[in-house]
Amino acid sequence: MKVAKKALLGTALAGALVVSAGFGTYSWFTDVKSANATIDGGTLSLGMDTKLFTHENFAPSQMLVSEFKKIDNTGSLNQILRATYTHSVDKAPVNKYKVGYMAIKYAERPNETILKDMVMDYQNNFDKGVTNPVVPKAAKSATSFEVEGGMLSDEQTSALKAQASNNEKTINFGEGKFWKLRNNQNIEIMFFVKLLDSAGNEYQGAHYDAQFKVEAKQTDDGAKFGPEAGTN
Repeated sequence: MKVAKKALLGTALAGALVVSAGFGTYSWFTDVKSANATIDGGTLSLGMDTKLFTHENFAPSQMLVSEFKKIDNTGSLNQILRATYTHSVDKAPVNKYKVGYMAIKYAERPNETILKDMVMDYQNNFDKGVTNPVVPKAAKSATSFEVEGGMLSDEQTSALKAQASNNEKTINFGEGKFWKLRNNQNIEIMFFVKLLDSAGNEYQGAHYDAQFKVEAKQTDDGAKFGPEAGTN
């Protein structure tokens, strides 16, 4: 009888194990979904070479016409630019030097014929003392680029440096619509510098220095120009 009881007990335990094993592998239908997120920072940077223009043996009534200076939006973000032109003379008042500019903003660069016509038009008007040259018809009819230009006047002189020295002035271009640069746009700017006929002998051997500075900031509300911007 003991042998039979042991056999029955062993059989019962084996059955329990089988039932337990079957229960452990059983499960309801389930499903799982997950979503991942990443954020890549945008970039805000400008490209511009550091050479503006050079000239020697400048004399009254002469005018320097610079090459185009290209400002590239080399980042991925739209930008608002602040451009200034600071000029100084080592031994005479700087106001005998009159400065004008012509700038074009584009995603695709205009052809050379249009550019040459615009340059000639601005140069002729500047030489005649016209403060707001008329934009050529070619530029008016085009939709792929914008044009801005004129003479940089004393009214645009920075309040911080206006009275700092008679020999140095900083002129602001302003922060209008033209100076908003999308990430696929460029600006090219050309300068005209004329030493007036009324410049006297104190300008003989005078050394003229100029710096064109461009700073960029985000277009978002509250964005500010950084202290290090435009110093390279």
